[in-house]
Amino acid sequence: MRDALLPLEKTSHQLLYLIYGDQAVYRREAKFSMLTALAQLKRGESLCIRVMTDRPQDYAGWPVDTIALSNQTMIQWQGENGYHHRRKACAIAEGLKLAEKTLFVDTDTLFLDSPHRIFGRIDPGRYVMDRFEYDWSYVCERPDYVKLGQRLEAYGISASNSFKLYNSGLCGLNDSDTPLLEESIRLIDEWTQGSFDIHTIEQIALSFAMRNKPIQEAKNYVYHYFAEKRFFHAMQKHFFSRHGEQFHPELPVLCTEVPRCKPVPSPWQRLRIKWKLRNTRKGMKKVCRDLLYGSAAPDHPYFEVCRHEWWESASREILRWDEGQKKRFFGAEYGRWPKHLPKPKRSTDEQTIIAYLRERMGH
Repeated sequence: MRDALLPLEKTSHQLLYLIYGDQAVYRREAKFSMLTALAQLKRGESLCIRVMTDRPQDYAGWPVDTIALSNQTMIQWQGENGYHHRRKACAIAEGLKLAEKTLFVDTDTLFLDSPHRIFGRIDPGRYVMDRFEYDWSYVCERPDYVKLGQRLEAYGISASNSFKLYNSGLCGLNDSDTPLLEESIRLIDEWTQGSFDIHTIEQIALSFAMRNKPIQEAKNYVYHYFAEKRFFHAMQKHFFSRHGEQFHPELPVLCTEVPRCKPVPSPWQRLRIKWKLRNTRKGMKKVCRDLLYGSAAPDHPYFEVCRHEWWESASREILRWDEGQKKRFFGAEYGRWPKHLPKPKRSTDEQTIIAYLRERMGH
C-alpha cells in the first residue's frame, strides 16, 4: 500500500482525513471540519492536517498536505469482499507511519475545542475514540447481528462475555499501533466473507481489537453529527456560497458564525408544540411535530436555510402512508392547512409547508 503515499516528513501529530469521490457535499463537509479545527487553535499553536484523497486538486491552496490515492489503491483498500469502509482502516494504518500521534477524523465532525486537547490524551497504550455507543451484549441478539455473533463465538465472545463498541468517527492512535490496525483489517476481511448484514463492521472490528485497552471518549471536544447530516449540509452549502471554497486566512474565524447544532425550537416552543399535539394520533404525532419544529426554528440566517429539512423528514414519513392515512391527514383538499393540525408559528409557513409537501408527493 506504500505506493499510495507521497513522501511526507514524519511529524509529531496530525489530523488525518480520508475523502474520495466527487460529491460536492462531502468535499464541503471535510473542508468545514478542517475549518472548525483551525478555528479552535490557541495563539501560537499550529496544526498538521493530512488529507488522503483521489482528488487532491480539490484542496489546492488549503493549509493541508494531500496524499494522492490512485484508483488501484482505492480498489485494493476496499478488499475482495466489496466492503468500502475497509478503506478507512487501511487509511489509518498507512497514516500511522506519518506521525507519532494520529487523530483520524470522519468528515462529519465539528471541533468544539483545540485538537491539541485530544492529542494530549493519546499516548502509547492509551487511545481516544469518538464515543462509547453500546456493549456487544446489548445488540448481539438483533437479527442483523446474529451472523457476526456466530463469528465472534470463535473468539470466546458471548452476551455474558462482552466488549465495548465505540463509534470510530474520531480515532486517536500512536505510530506503534500498526499491529492493531492490521488486526482490524484481518477481522474485517474475515467478517465480510460471503455477505454481511452490518455496515459498521469496520468500527466493531477496531473496537474488538482495542478491547481491554484504556480508551477515552472525545465527545466533549468534538461533535459528530452523523445522524443529522442534512441540516449541517444545508448550512455548509450556504456558508461556502457566501464565502467561497478557496481558502483564505479569515475562513476559520468566519466558520464560527455557523451554528454547531441543528435548528431546534426553544424549550418553551417545544413545550407548546408538545401540548398542542397531546391529542394527536400516535402515527401522525411525529409528522406534525416535524412540520411545526421547522416553523418554530430560532431566527438565524443559517437556520433559515435548513428549516425545510424538518419538513423533509415529515414528508418521508407521509410517503410511507397509504392513501387512507394521507386523506385523514390532509382532508378533502391537499392545498389547505389540515384543520385538525395546530397552525405553525409563522402564518406564512402554512402555504409554504403545504406547497413543499404537495411537491414531494407529486400533487
